[in-house]
Amino acid sequence: MKTKEHAVGLKLFISFGAFILLYAVGIMLPLEATPHYHNYMSRVWNWTEILVLLLAIYYIIKAGTFQWRQAVTGLFLGVTCLIALFRDPRTADVIVTGVCVMVTFYAACRLYELAGEENVSICIGIAGSIRCFVWGAVISIPLAVLNVLYFSLSHSISARNVFQSAVFALKPAVAEEVVFRFFLLAYAYYLLQGKPQQRFWNVCIYILLVIPHELLHYPDLWMKSPGRAIVMCILGSGLFGLPMALLMKRKNLQMAMGMHWLIDFTRFIFGF
Repeated sequence: MKTKEHAVGLKLFISFGAFILLYAVGIMLPLEATPHYHNYMSRVWNWTEILVLLLAIYYIIKAGTFQWRQAVTGLFLGVTCLIALFRDPRTADVIVTGVCVMVTFYAACRLYELAGEENVSICIGIAGSIRCFVWGAVISIPLAVLNVLYFSLSHSISARNVFQSAVFALKPAVAEEVVFRFFLLAYAYYLLQGKPQQRFWNVCIYILLVIPHELLHYPDLWMKSPGRAIVMCILGSGLFGLPMALLMKRKNLQMAMGMHWLIDFTRFIFGF
């Protein structure tokens, strides 16, 4: 048992270490070396998506058998992201994000099966999915208000198109929840060969679902003010990342998407 735990711990450590190494290189490498990216955040974010994409492809190959229903659902989510990013001029990055969503969703479903664990992180059926999405959005109202109040302290409010804001908010809601939480949760369950019973491993899972995703928001801030970046990472993790991770782990993907969508929708519609 100890040997298995050590092996799981090592794999999680290596995975997190690979991300930290990539993150450090992304910050230290001059931005001029990669003119395609307009800031450090877009570069590190895109590189991380590619890293996760390669990991997902590996486990799809390992799984072997093909499940067309899971593939179709992944395709739908990926296309949704592509449509939501209609106003983003960085075509290559948009395609990477869409493909990453398709592949990681399918890989996550396969990892649940490889782990011998029932995939309860997805609400089955269109009606059930919509209901869970709406409940996730309703739960997030206080956080959405808090988020807008924070941005209003340093930016002026400028009302935006409601429809465009609603559509554009689907990108982070779908892509970030699928790639950085749904897939990583399935990856952790696969390594542990099922849901962990020990508190230590549950804490490790929450760290995996919250910290990397939160760090991706602050590469540029690290360059300007490391102290502020640490404070923002702690606040963002506690107020936004952890609630979404809790919904993902204890409820389902659709509720986490609903929470993420409303928070970003309210931010976009007020011009932030």
